[in-house]
Amino acid sequence: MKYITLTIGLFIINFAFGQHLYPEKYDDCKLSRFCLDCGDTKAEPPKDFVAEFLSNLNEKSLKKIKGSIEVQVLVDSIGKPCLLSAKNETNINSKKLRLQDGISSTDKWSPAISENVAESASVSLLLIFDNGLKSIQRREFNTKNQSNMKSVGTPEVKGSRASKLSESWTVFNQRNSKLPWDMSRAVFTDKDGIVWIGTDNGLVKMTDGTMEVFDTHNSGLKSEMYNKSETVSIRDATVDKLNNKWLIANWDAYKYDGKNWTVFDSINSPINWARKLFVDNSNNVYFTSWRGVSKYDGDKWTTIDTSNSKLPSNKTLGVFVDSKERVWIGTFNGNIRIDADKTVEYNNSDSPLKEGSISKMYEDKDGNLWFDLYNDDDKSKAGMFVLRRNGEWESLKPKNSELFTKNSINDFLLDEDKNILWIALNSVGLIKYDINNDKWETYTNENSNIPSIHVMQLTKDKNGTIWGATFAGLIKLNEK
Repeated sequence: MKYITLTIGLFIINFAFGQHLYPEKYDDCKLSRFCLDCGDTKAEPPKDFVAEFLSNLNEKSLKKIKGSIEVQVLVDSIGKPCLLSAKNETNINSKKLRLQDGISSTDKWSPAISENVAESASVSLLLIFDNGLKSIQRREFNTKNQSNMKSVGTPEVKGSRASKLSESWTVFNQRNSKLPWDMSRAVFTDKDGIVWIGTDNGLVKMTDGTMEVFDTHNSGLKSEMYNKSETVSIRDATVDKLNNKWLIANWDAYKYDGKNWTVFDSINSPINWARKLFVDNSNNVYFTSWRGVSKYDGDKWTTIDTSNSKLPSNKTLGVFVDSKERVWIGTFNGNIRIDADKTVEYNNSDSPLKEGSISKMYEDKDGNLWFDLYNDDDKSKAGMFVLRRNGEWESLKPKNSELFTKNSINDFLLDEDKNILWIALNSVGLIKYDINNDKWETYTNENSNIPSIHVMQLTKDKNGTIWGATFAGLIKLNEK
């Protein structure tokens, strides 16, 4: 196997806070502080890296894989590697390929050294596959010259026949709009009907077709630690009952009331690397994280974790409060529901809630509860479910399809006005389910102009138009 070293540019910054460079994030790495490809002597993989790496991958997947994967490997001061993030543009899912095991199981690397002291640093490699690993190239980033980033990808599931699709989309990106970055993860509609887009380089306000950009120069948003010219990446966003905009960006949370910005971090709140946001009917704001669920009532913070509840794990994914004020929490070790006087545990229940973690919930106008259940096991029965008011469960999936067992759901939106369910399916694209006609349509970047297999979040504006944040631009449903 030939090892190729390719210099693409050089950017060194010592003792910067670590950053996930790529869209697939792996949270098992323990270090939160490291530098980006730094060191007088840079971190290097072991001499037998290729053989070891390949031996830990899925052999069957390796025989048919084609495309490229960029990996960001965190190498600590004793040379232990850990996969931090990846951008997979091959025909094989990273989990099926066993990419994380392939990286983490290699021998000790040579750590980065500055002034004769070993330090923790991340290394980025570009892996080129064509029915096997053909080459490895090292990435050295010059972020000052980096003007944009996007991820298009190859869908893991074949989409519907293009002629059978009922919808079309308008795509906004850097080339045709004021969008500051193509890669976006969040989109929501505020109480005035205005659409907001959270990108990997700032926040955008979309008013009647006009974009206003909020970045580190004109807002309270911080800059990226490794590049002061870029604004922090917004990973989730929503609006509360008072029309305050709430964002999760890097480690912190932000509140914007239309004039003033408030930052909540590990100093003035329990927040540390929050995952998702939720606002209940009493205007309490909830944050899930690996330290339980934090709740902010506008004045005080409280936390639900394993020390004060029956939460099965502090690694929480989704949280929801229904109209009966019952708190539903999804963790990676099971789900619970906290009622006023008791806690219901679902690990040993007969319901679908034993199959996966609650990622998102929604209560419709009739009181039915809609669930997105996540499980990274291909053999699980996770996916979309509805708990009807009469207590009966219903599984939502196309006949003879494994869409929701092999691919996780990033977001869903129930358009109750049209009785349409929209599902953002990771590594595929967008699913439309016409409930009245029991008709399913799968939109990918191969059969439609949806630009990426990563559709991250969905919203409906005041006119009933559906919007989606993707890793290659913003999409808007065209009017018929």
